[in-house]
Amino acid sequence: MDIYRVYYFSLVVQGCISLGLAAWLWAKAPHQSGIKPLALFCVGIGCWALGQLGMHLGEDSVASLGKRLVNCGPINAVFFLHFVFRFLQRERPRQLLGMYILGLATLLLVQVLDMGTLAPWLGFERYYFFPVWGAIPGVVVTSISIWAYLLLLAAWPKAAPKQRGKILAIWFAGVWGSGASLMFLNASLGIDIFPYSVILLPGYALLLVFGILRYDLMVVNLWANRLLAWLVLTAITVALASLLLSVAARTGFASLAAVPLWQLWLLGTAMLAAMLVLEGPSRRAIERLVFPGAHLEAGVLADWRVRLDAASSWHDLERIAASTLGAHLRQPMRVVLGDASPGDGAGQPGVHCYLAPGKDGEAPHWRTDLMEWEGATPSVTRVGEVFGALLAAAAARLDQLLRYAEHEKERLQQAHLLELGGLAATVAHELRNPLNIISMAAVMSPPETRAEIRAQIERADHLIQDLLSYSGEVRLTPQRVAVAELVQRVAAGHPSQRIELDVDAALCLHIDPMRGEQILGNLIGNAMAMLRGRSDPRILVDAQAQAGGRVLLRVCDNGPGVPADLAADLFQPFTTRRPGGTGLGLAIVRRLVEAHGGTVRLGERAGWNCCFELLLPGMP
Repeated sequence: MDIYRVYYFSLVVQGCISLGLAAWLWAKAPHQSGIKPLALFCVGIGCWALGQLGMHLGEDSVASLGKRLVNCGPINAVFFLHFVFRFLQRERPRQLLGMYILGLATLLLVQVLDMGTLAPWLGFERYYFFPVWGAIPGVVVTSISIWAYLLLLAAWPKAAPKQRGKILAIWFAGVWGSGASLMFLNASLGIDIFPYSVILLPGYALLLVFGILRYDLMVVNLWANRLLAWLVLTAITVALASLLLSVAARTGFASLAAVPLWQLWLLGTAMLAAMLVLEGPSRRAIERLVFPGAHLEAGVLADWRVRLDAASSWHDLERIAASTLGAHLRQPMRVVLGDASPGDGAGQPGVHCYLAPGKDGEAPHWRTDLMEWEGATPSVTRVGEVFGALLAAAAARLDQLLRYAEHEKERLQQAHLLELGGLAATVAHELRNPLNIISMAAVMSPPETRAEIRAQIERADHLIQDLLSYSGEVRLTPQRVAVAELVQRVAAGHPSQRIELDVDAALCLHIDPMRGEQILGNLIGNAMAMLRGRSDPRILVDAQAQAGGRVLLRVCDNGPGVPADLAADLFQPFTTRRPGGTGLGLAIVRRLVEAHGGTVRLGERAGWNCCFELLLPGMP
């Protein structure tokens, strides 16, 4: 391989890389400290390489321009010092101004005196020779550079680990650049050895920029990764090209064997470079064709947040999430919310969002899992993960809003009950006076009329008592209450009805005894009302101990049972199944049971038509 062609090619690469880096730094990283002086320094390195090419390969005018570009070294050294000042965050305006004046003065002196001559050397048609006094600008450049590196060395002890990594990278790049350019002086020093080290100069600017920005800009690492891949593939290309030429020479393909190796290498390198440049755009274009919606933008995320936050119920959130994700990815998607099992989706992808228990005492939090997502590209998977994170956040907000709404509903209901209790007390007081007057006025009435008036007055008084019980404040004094004794006390108030008892004598509740009698009294009273007129009225009260220290209490009867249309609203106020009932008895039972921390429901028991089940706290 012609070493001169390699030398010239290396200068071309150095010029392109340095000027390209300068443009990229100026456009992409202006916010980084000292980047603009570093970009100017890269411009100087690129101009030096282009000046070398002009001297070697250009005509006389081009060679003269190339020599002037090479002579710009003093001002380029000042650019590097300026970068170091900014990098170390040391503002030295006067010192920096003095260095710029010195650099410009040296540059002007070199240009005016036309320092250096161009003459043939080794295989070069023209090469740069410095005169003896030409060491003066070299001393200026070296002094400024040494000052910059000494400043970096002085900052090393107090620098943070990240800053130390950058300083080390600058030092390494400086050693690389100095060593690579050292043999450029061979001609001026009378050493007739080809300047091999100059071939390594293209890596100088790359090492410098990569070492400084790799910790701040992730895209720098991306390009470094691509460059290394290009270098590896280039080496493989050269090896394969050499093997191909060797095989071609032995198999009769003389025309192929006659092609210079450097041309095959250059063609292969250009193809590899084109492949590396086009790989990203082509892959993204194909992904958008095969996996539409694989890329996210800020506007899409904002739209997703607005849509998900608009849900007012779990069903709405599930529906909106499924339609939003499906519309973005252009295929049906399913969304499962809560603890329900995702089930078999027949291969249809989706998202499962649920409340996960916290670890090590942490509060539970909403999280998402991707379902049937195998085979998706990383970008599509990323879309699912980002959407899942937004869905989890929306679920957490909706959960909080629903809890707050429920709490507010309970608070308003409690306030309403307190207001209703005050109103009921007032109404009861005002009603009892006219009822008493009516009762006294009916004394002189016929017996049948007096009996009817007395029955209606008792009914009105019963309604007033129920209204006061339901709307008033529930105050409890929990005590140890034996279930058998409680049932017997309530049964004593109904001597006309035999009540069957199936309760362990040792079983006890932890409730307010008066409220317990009120609960059982209402249930037994309801049962007796529904049994009126039956030939075989039966009522059963049984109790069983349950897990968690609770007691299951049942009140059953063999009456007509509860109609299906009343079962759902049985415990709501003013819902009744018996003639003459106020509709508040079961509502009072539910309120008193829940005040004890228990529950009540309409249950089932073999052999009985109606059975109420109460779960109440037992003795701790």
